[in-house]
Amino acid sequence: MTKKGKLYSLFHRFLCCFPNKEKDNEELDLELHINSENDNTNKYSDIINGIQSFFPIMYLREDEKNYFQFTQDFIINFISELSQKNFINKYDDSSLKLSILSSEDNVPIIRSEIIFKKILFKKEVPTIESLASCILIPEKRLKVDKNFKKFKILKKINNNAVITDMISTSQLTMISELEFIEKRTYFFDNGVFYYFCSSIPDEIYPKKEIERALNYFGVMVIKEDIENFYIDTFNKVDIKMDIPEVLIVMSFPMKMKEFFDGLLNYFNN
Repeated sequence: MTKKGKLYSLFHRFLCCFPNKEKDNEELDLELHINSENDNTNKYSDIINGIQSFFPIMYLREDEKNYFQFTQDFIINFISELSQKNFINKYDDSSLKLSILSSEDNVPIIRSEIIFKKILFKKEVPTIESLASCILIPEKRLKVDKNFKKFKILKKINNNAVITDMISTSQLTMISELEFIEKRTYFFDNGVFYYFCSSIPDEIYPKKEIERALNYFGVMVIKEDIENFYIDTFNKVDIKMDIPEVLIVMSFPMKMKEFFDGLLNYFNN
């Protein structure tokens, strides 16, 4: 796969990150928990290399076992280190910045920095918790984000971690549907929402006819001040397709506008 194709893969995966008002018991459990920053009950699943982990070791890919530590401190530090790297700017306006960082395995990392103005919400300004619920809860995600036709929780690991199955719609006429089988963890720290996801080993859930993407990692941070929400994401994903970089840069603002319109319609109606 060429570098250009992998750039598109990251753009495609970023749109995975963002999710009515009905919910089953498992989804309700998730939504209640994201309002409980200080609740550490049943937060960790396994001891891996002497460290408590959000996930049992069976859900870690071989390339993750010697590098990632699925703990709150590691994820916060991992995001901090990423934010200090020298990304190359590809698009920049008053509300959206897109930048790219090459990597040794030729799968680049895409960073998105978004400013979401609170004045755009005509009814009530949402909380970070309610924005986070549109990322975590399948029915909300599917209402907000039209880039996906399926989002299902396959397994709840603990209060901070789940295994999910997502199937994308065609982003562009030349792009086929893609499946993402991922582990996801999320938590609050000092009023900031953190989110991490990555693919699990394929053998746990055998592949179907739909092409399955490999998500090396996807992370998100949501902060706020009096006027704005700030959403920062980093994604490294291989969708095994060739898309020119120029098409990514041209289409990204349009896709993000569609997503933000979905969020605004959800909270304004």
